[in-house]
Amino acid sequence: MLKLDIPGKCTDIPNMSNNPNELLGECLFGKVRRKVLATFVLNPERTFYLLELIRLLDCGRGAVQREVARLAQAGILYRTRVGNQVHYSADTENLIFQELRSIFSKTTGLIDLLTADLKCCRDTVGMAFIYGDYARGTAVDNSPVNLLVVGDTSMDAVKECTAAFARSAARKLHITVLPASELMRRVSGSDRRIQEILSDRKIFLAGGQRELQVLTTPGDDLFAGIF
Repeated sequence: MLKLDIPGKCTDIPNMSNNPNELLGECLFGKVRRKVLATFVLNPERTFYLLELIRLLDCGRGAVQREVARLAQAGILYRTRVGNQVHYSADTENLIFQELRSIFSKTTGLIDLLTADLKCCRDTVGMAFIYGDYARGTAVDNSPVNLLVVGDTSMDAVKECTAAFARSAARKLHITVLPASELMRRVSGSDRRIQEILSDRKIFLAGGQRELQVLTTPGDDLFAGIF
C-alpha cells in the first residue's frame, strides 16, 4: 500500500495550491491559524486540550499555543477548565462563527478534514482523490464533494472512516470505491465516466498523478501490486 500523506503539515515547506478553493484559504490565513481554525469550526461539537491539538495538527507547540490564545482572546474559541486540563472549543455564538465555518467548508479546511479522516483507511487505500466541481474550483454552496478511492477496501469501510466528515462538513460526500483491477478494467474498456474523471482536475489525498498514470497505462501490470 502507498503511504497516505497528510497535506499541509506545519513542518512542510509551504506550497501554494493550484486549486482556487484551496488558494483562497491559503491567502486568507497563515498555515498554523488555518489548521487550528479549520479543526474547531468544522468540529463545533468537540473540545480539544492543547497537547491533543498539537499532536493532531503536527505543528510546533509554541505556534499552536499562540494561535489558540489569540483566538480565545478574540472570542472565537471558548476556554474551559476540566480538572487539571484546559479545553477549547469553537464558540458557536461568536458573531463570525457561521461565516468562518462557511469559508472553511468551501476552502482548504475541508481538504484537511477529509484527509485526516481517511487516515484510518491508510492500510487499505492505495489512492484517493477528489474530482468534480470542488477540484475544478467551481463549487457552489450545494456542490457535493466527489471522492474516488482505489485500493483493497470496501465502501462500508470508507464510509465509516469519513463519517466525521459527513457530519461536520457543509457538503454532501459522494464516494466511489474501486479495486485497482476494476479501475484498470474500466480504463481498458473505455468506460466513459471513468475517462471523464481521469481527464478532469483532481486533488490527491493519497497517491498522486505518477501512480495514477502507472496504474492506468496498458502494459504496466508489473506495478499493479503496489495498490
